[in-house]
Amino acid sequence: MKKLFALLTVFVFAIVLAGMVCADERSAADKLASGREYLQTLDQKIIKYRKLGNAAVVTDLQAQKKSTIARMKVWKEEMEAGEMAPPPPPRPVAPPPVYVRPVAAPVAGLFGLGLKTGYTVGYLAGNQIVVGRGDLILADPMGIGPMMGLADDAIAWKLGLGGATGKDINDLTKSAMPIFVDGIINIPADMMGGVASYVGGGLNYVVYGSEKTGGSYGGQVYYGIKGDIGLGGDSYVELAYSIIRSGSSLTTPYSMKGIGINIGTELTL
Repeated sequence: MKKLFALLTVFVFAIVLAGMVCADERSAADKLASGREYLQTLDQKIIKYRKLGNAAVVTDLQAQKKSTIARMKVWKEEMEAGEMAPPPPPRPVAPPPVYVRPVAAPVAGLFGLGLKTGYTVGYLAGNQIVVGRGDLILADPMGIGPMMGLADDAIAWKLGLGGATGKDINDLTKSAMPIFVDGIINIPADMMGGVASYVGGGLNYVVYGSEKTGGSYGGQVYYGIKGDIGLGGDSYVELAYSIIRSGSSLTTPYSMKGIGINIGTELTL
């Protein structure tokens, strides 16, 4: 009976050891820990069966102990090799996609000249004055916008020639042909709720008038909003105050002036 019990015990330990060795996916450190526990169990069994005088079982248990120690040496080498191995390189992280804003092709214009122009018709209330002008619109050649902390295209200039007819301050009908020089400051659209707008102002000088002679200096200031309504360029509406001096005398210049509304559009020639 004792021999049968001893053989069953050896068989159970053999099965346990086989389960530890075969298809074992544990780490080397876990295997070493289990091996130490198993050695303690074997030592206890060896002492027990040595006291019982069962030399055959003791011999078999000592053979298992020797085999387990050999396996533990292999596990220890695997664990030390894993600790010395450099960590795997980090997986490359794909950079975020870069959005490239498409650049619009330059527009040559209606006649291929690439010149930006503006055409305006205005009406000055009070004196029933009609003013028309055509302008050459120039970019900021001196870079004043960036010097003021504004965008590169925040400043523009207008050089224009126009005509005006109406009544002057003496209720006399006058006509004049002024030249205009204006400066424009474009207001960022986000400051105006998404509406493109600008302020402008400048001087005018009448080169020919009703008196068949030159006049004098005048001026204009205005605020405008603009947008593309399908006329080939940005169209605009302006609230303005203008003074056009069509002639002069020794005492009183003949002026056409008032608050008015201008409408117009920009075209590239």
